[in-house]
Amino acid sequence: MFSLNVFAGLSAGPLVDASFRGVRFDCLKSVDSAQRDQAMHEYPYKDGADVEDLGRKARKVSLSAMFWGKDYQHRLRQFVAALDAAGPGELVHPVFGSMPQAQVVDYQISHDADATDSCTVEINWVEATPGNPFFAAKKTLPQVEAISSQVDKLRQMAGEAFSKAQGLVATAKGALARVAALRQQLTATVRQLAAMANQAVAQATDLLAYPQAFVAQAKQLVDEAANWRFDLKAEIGPLPALKTAAEMSSATLADWKALRRRLEGLPDAVRQGISPVSASATLSVWSDDQRRIDALLQLNVSTKLASAAGGVFASESQKPTLTPPALEQIAGDVRASLQTTIDQWRASLPAEDAYKVVDGLRELGLQVQQGATALIAAKPPLLKRKVESACNLRQLAHLWYGDSERAEELLRLNPQLSQPNHLTPGTLVYGYAR
Repeated sequence: MFSLNVFAGLSAGPLVDASFRGVRFDCLKSVDSAQRDQAMHEYPYKDGADVEDLGRKARKVSLSAMFWGKDYQHRLRQFVAALDAAGPGELVHPVFGSMPQAQVVDYQISHDADATDSCTVEINWVEATPGNPFFAAKKTLPQVEAISSQVDKLRQMAGEAFSKAQGLVATAKGALARVAALRQQLTATVRQLAAMANQAVAQATDLLAYPQAFVAQAKQLVDEAANWRFDLKAEIGPLPALKTAAEMSSATLADWKALRRRLEGLPDAVRQGISPVSASATLSVWSDDQRRIDALLQLNVSTKLASAAGGVFASESQKPTLTPPALEQIAGDVRASLQTTIDQWRASLPAEDAYKVVDGLRELGLQVQQGATALIAAKPPLLKRKVESACNLRQLAHLWYGDSERAEELLRLNPQLSQPNHLTPGTLVYGYAR
């Protein structure tokens, strides 16, 4: 009795070792079949029929496997475990090679008393082809929508709490100097924010009498100051490619770091950039009032970071480009900024006014963490492997994954490689487990 595997690699033909899910077996016989589906249109008083080809049905493969030898039972159990695993797996046909999506239909194990220490297994597979997602919509992380909604809610609550505190100061008796200094500081803050955002602001409103006007301008100017390529708003005529952020490439960690640097310490930068109205100016804002302004600016900074992180998460759910450590860093940066905001709001407003805002900030931090966790969990484990022989990233991707196109992925995961086209034995390379 002979096996087709015996001829693998010989001049008799390009046969390969048969295996399923990586479990090798000796193949005695192979039967392959396929059938095309047709629609037949027949008409009265007309011979024959119009035949419409509707495509090939699933290819069917039947193999006869044999296990023999003193340890055949152990190898048989491994093979049965591979057959019993749910879902399609890779079948290496001894004649036609790899079939990546082969679904087991049934199998039958036969033992014969005359053939000791051996058995035969008849297996039927059907080729599984991923269906056309005709009604499938692109799914986004639920945390992305939750983050966006929570940011809007937080900014509204913070504006109401800030306006309430400002109203108490404006109506206080015997505090004319404080009121005048606060009005001057609010105006100067808006002007400094506008300068940092390269925006022109027409100041015609008493920002102390109308605190919601200051809240709205602070929100708008912080967002403009934080503009990066995912928030770019270009309205410069017939150039539609520059108008939609969705058409731009995915985020990188460098993009995120640039945004973070732009927003880091923004309240301090605004306060330090404000120059006195004149050299003889004697009005100085009260520390309580300044802390309240800083807290509002810091809340806009942290919610802007959270909103940008939500945009990155949405992009990652559609086209993954960031590594798990990069996602961890983004979530950590947002949560650190939110913690700073919580501390400032607790210190600048009464507990009953700050509680709702602080509780919303904690909820936003949890949503950012859950979004990053969901993306990391969807990725295969990241491993550090050692290069065994001299090669380049494209060859390494083919060796590890059977897909040389994943060389770009390996390059993205290993920015430390100085010569990606010439890897020496012993080089440590990061790569996904599958």
